[in-house]
Amino acid sequence: MLVRKDFDRAEVVTGILWLCIGALLSLFLEAIYLTARIPLPGGASVIFPVTILIAFWFNSVLTRTAKLWSDSAYIVALPLVAWIAGYGVFLLLAATSGDQVLATSVRSLLLLFAGIVGGVWPFFRQK
Repeated sequence: MLVRKDFDRAEVVTGILWLCIGALLSLFLEAIYLTARIPLPGGASVIFPVTILIAFWFNSVLTRTAKLWSDSAYIVALPLVAWIAGYGVFLLLAATSGDQVLATSVRSLLLLFAGIVGGVWPFFRQK
């Protein structure tokens, strides 16, 4: 992948900052809708954790976008680091204040795993 070189440092910092903000916002929405349910006929419903797939896909998009601005793996990984740090904050909130954003279930672990794998995937994918 070719990296553009016709931009200044401020554009890189601003772009990566916006990607980190996007990662945190996506994590918030993914956590909120992790227990989403699809209504079935007869009043029943089934849990449909589509946000696990969204976490994989969107973190991959964030990493690929960050790769457009930098060759450094440390800079490129910042949106993923922000996403993981936000996940940790959600866990700490539950432990300290009792406000639970992430459900205590295997879906939360799958969300973490999918988010990390999605963010790391572009590092190993060659074009």
